[in-house]
Formats: sequence, structure tokens, C-alpha cells
Amino acid sequence: MFIIYTYKDLQIMQSWSLERKVRVTQLRIMEWYKHFNGKVKVSFSGGVDSLVLLDLARRIYPEIGAVFVNTTVEYPEIVRFVKGFDNVDIITPKMNYTNVIEKYGYPVISKEVSNYIHRVKSYDGCYEAYKQGLHLKPAEWIRENFSTVPFAFWKCMLGLSHKTADTFLQTGVLPQKARYYIPKQWQHLIDAPFKISDTCCYHLKKAPVKKYLKDTGCVNIVGTLAEESKLREYVWRKNGCNAFNSATPKSTPLSFWTSQDIMRYLQITKIPYCSIYGDIAEENGVLRFTGCQRTGCTGCLFGCQNDGEPNRLQQLKITHPKIYNYLFDKLNYKEVCDYIGLAY
Repeated sequence: MFIIYTYKDLQIMQSWSLERKVRVTQLRIMEWYKHFNGKVKVSFSGGVDSLVLLDLARRIYPEIGAVFVNTTVEYPEIVRFVKGFDNVDIITPKMNYTNVIEKYGYPVISKEVSNYIHRVKSYDGCYEAYKQGLHLKPAEWIRENFSTVPFAFWKCMLGLSHKTADTFLQTGVLPQKARYYIPKQWQHLIDAPFKISDTCCYHLKKAPVKKYLKDTGCVNIVGTLAEESKLREYVWRKNGCNAFNSATPKSTPLSFWTSQDIMRYLQITKIPYCSIYGDIAEENGVLRFTGCQRTGCTGCLFGCQNDGEPNRLQQLKITHPKIYNYLFDKLNYKEVCDYIGLAY
């Protein structure tokens, strides 16, 4: 598959001055806006990334609208903050968080890992292959029996793509640096006594936004950063900031920004941001919020294992005890955290 940018390109762009990033981002916004004749909406989560995006867009097009999805598990401060903006449509999903968790499973580790665990547990033949330990067999055995096992299993457990699988079948050498698969340290979650899935994002955010955009005839601009995940980095390298030719056109003009850029922009422009973040403090040249570091869905466990302590759950226990108690008393988060090894 053709890739527009290399990882080196991303590193170079991330090293640009903030002034240059602002200029390039606003140029991408203008290209997107003009291409779709102004039928554009900013996806506004109330978080600082989308806030910076909305500010940059409205400095060019003051009338540009935005859309906020109240997923039912937002921080109350975020909801109040969003309601203070003009020309922001607030929509809700068909399912609430509790419904999604009960039907599909918990969001743990990362979107990729949760997705692959769900596939192994639910796709025909994959769980049986896992229980037989076929992914642990010697490379020669895997090569000889490759076609007898669902490809999804090799994808999830070994990170094989169709391209790398073809190379493996020719050479007998498994790739050593696969990017998307279930790492060994998390493979035990396949046997977890609870469901695991990445579909909460789809049902609570993507699906309602997709319907909203279809109903309004608009396309959206999203404030995601490539540094946030391998998947977002890959999508940006494949499409660039403006995915005009994608099946679902989407603009991500902040992709080459970093979280440090976001905080510097807030410091320089002094635009108000949600109080839940606290102040911006600097330590050893690194900027950091004194409050919450992230403001996504309160029940999201993606990346929680990397938070350090206090992690987001421990902070939630102090700042929003009612939400914390709901997660642990009603949604069985204690079992999930104990199984994964998350402090709470």
C-alpha cells in the first residue's frame, strides 16, 4: 500500500516551530474547507486538542460549526465546558456505556490489542488455534500448516499482514518487528473471564458522528495527533492530514503536533480550557497539566497501564467518587483491574 510520508518525515515535522505548525495546519484547514464548499464540522470533544483545532479553525472561519458527542461517560466538567460554546451541536449515541460494555466488552490496553483479543475469542477457529498453542509452534510447522488456520489468527498473534505472510511463506522467516498484534504480555487476556473489545469508541462516538455527518451533508475535521498511537501514525503516513480520497473523508490537520505543542499554544494564546486539566506547569523543560492529563471517557482503560501512579482510576476515585463507584460497583471494574494488574 502506498505511503505518502515516512516516519522520518513525521519526526521532521514534529520538530518544526510552533509558528510554522500553526501556518501549515491552517492551510490544511482552508484546503479542506474550500474543497467541500464550507460543508465542514469540527469534532469537538471539549479536550485541549480539539479545543486548539476549533480555535485555529474559527480564526479563519468564525462561522464554522462543531459537533460534540456526549458519550454518557464524559467528565461533567467537560460537558459544562462544551455547553459554553456557540454553534456546537450536541448529540448522543443510541447505546450508553453500560450497554456497550455488557454487550461487547471492556476497552483495555489499547484499541489494537482489544480488537485482536476480540477477534481471537470470537472468530471461527481462532480461539481453538490459540488453545492449541499453534502460534508457539516452530516457524517451519507454521509455514507448512499456514493455510489450515484462519488468517485472522496469524494476524492477531504474530502480526502478519498479507504482504509479510507472503514473504514468510517464501522464506520461512517470521518477521521480527510486527507492529500490530497481541504482545506476549497481554495474550493471557484472551482467557479473561470477561469480554474485551474496542467497539465502545465506534458505538459511542464514531457511529453517532457518522450519522450526524450524513444527515447534515458535512465532513469533519478531527484534532488527533499521530504521536498518540501507532494506528494514528500509520493512517497519517498513508493519507496525510487531508484524506480527500478516503472512503470516509476526514481531516486531521494537527497530526504532526505534539502534546507539548498543544500546551504551548494554550500558554501563548491564553484561550480558556476546561478546568479539569488544572494549570500548566513546567518541570525540567517539559510542560504538564497539574490536573487530569486526559479527558476522554471516564471508563476508558486504553493505555491505563502506562499512566504511572496515580493513574486515571486513582485520580477518578478522588476527583469524581460517584463515577468511580459506578464503574467499580455496577460495571465490575475491580475484576477487570485485578486481572490486568491495574492499581485502583
